[in-house]
Amino acid sequence: MSNNDNNTPVYLQIAEKIATQIFSGKLEPGMQLPTVREIALAEWANPNTAQKALAELERDGLILSRSTSGKFVTGDTELIMQKRDQYAAELTKTYEQKMRDIGAEVTIPKILWPADYKPHHEEKLNKNFNILPDQQKRERKKWFF
Repeated sequence: MSNNDNNTPVYLQIAEKIATQIFSGKLEPGMQLPTVREIALAEWANPNTAQKALAELERDGLILSRSTSGKFVTGDTELIMQKRDQYAAELTKTYEQKMRDIGAEVTIPKILWPADYKPHHEEKLNKNFNILPDQQKRERKKWFF
């Protein structure tokens, strides 16, 4: 997934929008998605672009095709949570990078760290708070199930 901006292809923007609705629960596991044409109309996009977005989500495992019934959100809630955590980690890294790009120092509270998140200032945190890397990993794990 990527962040919405002018450099991101439209099909990825559409895929991200649908994925976000799946992650938030607005589109529940097993729920049928609108048709390609309906998505294209709603997003002011070509049906081929909407189809490409759905193919991307299907490749990621977030949606399934049933030949005569349409496309549905996967029932695999564990996969949805895993993909959501990966997306959250991407957003966190992007946020941190963009803040550094404008010269702002940013410290993200540990409680908000996704399980695989490693901030650029982790070494500084270890020195300032005398936290050993193993201790830090144990602390982080207790917040994520």
